[in-house]
This record gives sequence, C-alpha cells and structure tokens, in this order.
Amino acid sequence: MAAELSNETTRVDPHLKDLEAQTGLTGGANIARQISVQLTPEQFERLYLQPGGQAAKGDLAKRFGNPTPLGVASFLLCLTPFSCLLMNWGGSTTTSAIVQSGAYYFIGGIGLYVSGIMEWVLGNTFPSTVFCTFGGFWLTFGYIQQPLQSLTTATDGATGPEYNMGLAIYLLWWAIITFVYLIASLRTNMVFVLLFIFLEITFDLLIAAFWNIAHAKVANLTNILHAAGAFAFLTAAMGWYLLIVLVFGSTGIPFALPVGDLSNFMTPRKRE
Repeated sequence: MAAELSNETTRVDPHLKDLEAQTGLTGGANIARQISVQLTPEQFERLYLQPGGQAAKGDLAKRFGNPTPLGVASFLLCLTPFSCLLMNWGGSTTTSAIVQSGAYYFIGGIGLYVSGIMEWVLGNTFPSTVFCTFGGFWLTFGYIQQPLQSLTTATDGATGPEYNMGLAIYLLWWAIITFVYLIASLRTNMVFVLLFIFLEITFDLLIAAFWNIAHAKVANLTNILHAAGAFAFLTAAMGWYLLIVLVFGSTGIPFALPVGDLSNFMTPRKRE
C-alpha cells in the first residue's frame, strides 16, 4: 500500500474544467490539476523504467511530463540506422556512419542528456544514469566519425593497430558497464532485460571486430560485423517495442502491451 501511495501522478478531468467555467472558480490552482491517481509499482515501472517501480518522494512527477520516451527514442534513432550499416544494408558500410554524425550529436547526445537530466530531477536514478552515459557514448561516437578531427591520420590509419586497439579497449569498458545495467534491469521488465542482453552481445562482437583488425586478422571480419549489426538490430527491436509501450501509456491508449513485469524480482525483505 505504501508503494502505491508514493507512485502518484496527475489525471486531468475535462468535466472539472466545465465546472470551473460554470462556477467562476478560476483563481488559484486549477481544479483539474488537483486530481491524482495512484500507480502500482508495475504501472510506474512501465512508464519510467525505474527498478522496483518505486517513485521518488515529492510531487515532481505530477508537475513535469515523462522524459523516458524521449530518452528511448533518442537512443533508437541512432542505434537502428547504425545497425543497418553494420549489416551493409543497401550497399552501405561502416564508413557511411560519417553521414549520420549529426544525428549522433543532436539526437543521441543532446536527446539522451536532456531526458537523463529530467529523470534525475524526477528522482529516477537508474534511467537517468543510463540515458546520460549513453548520451555521452553517442557524442563520443559522433566525434570519432567527424573527418575534421583527423583521428585516423593522427594514429596509423583506420585499419592500423593503434587506432583499432584503442577502440577495442574503449568498447570493452562499455561492455562492462552494460553488464552492470543488465543486472540492474532485472528489477524492471523482461523487454528491458533482453535489450541489455542483446546490447551486451553487440559490444562483445564489436570488440572482437576491432581486436581482429588491430591484429590483422580479417578473415572473418565481415561475418563478425554482420553479427554485431544483427544483435544491434535486435537491441533496437526491443527498444522500439518499449517505446510503443511508453507512448501508449503516456497518452492513455487503453491497450497495454505485455513487457514481463519484474518490479517485484529480488525485492529486499522487510525487517520485522
């Protein structure tokens, strides 16, 4: 019961607006904004991807919109086209990512940072951390893709050992933090868990690809990159499903898609 009371959000009732107009009660706070509904932990987790479905104290969630769909959409609009490049759709290659560098800055970077900061304001620590860190990832990736930075000429070229070993080691730590997020997501829902599983495999395959390039082992490179693209696409598929769930939930569409609620998984035992 305590969890339900803490997960409070606002519902606007149009009949109360008519009442205000008829009675002239327009001073002070809007009556329609004073009506609230209680969300169960499962419902709160569906809307905010907050582990355990526990809302932070305070009423900020009633004052601001839900930033979670923005964060998920920003991530997807960068990852989905990049996964297609890895699989060489339409004759594209990883070099084609240069064209998308603007999206990595202004959609992936800025979009994820804005949503992450808003999640932090609302007290949703886990989605805030995920969005802000991956916002940094896309900003970094966009910076690497910029020809003006001349990173390849500063080392030994895009196929040289120094450049590719640096990328492999960098992505190794992204694989580690993704694994940490995977463990934390076990208290959200199954779709979010699958997203992190597929993303973890994607990073592992990209590490293997850059590691092989650094050691001049290119026999299976194309297959590795295609596999990385396939798992990145599966990651995006889970994300698109979550985005649909979030948008439907935020707009009040009476059609709840299943996500496999895990808000009660690994719940700490209450002390007697």
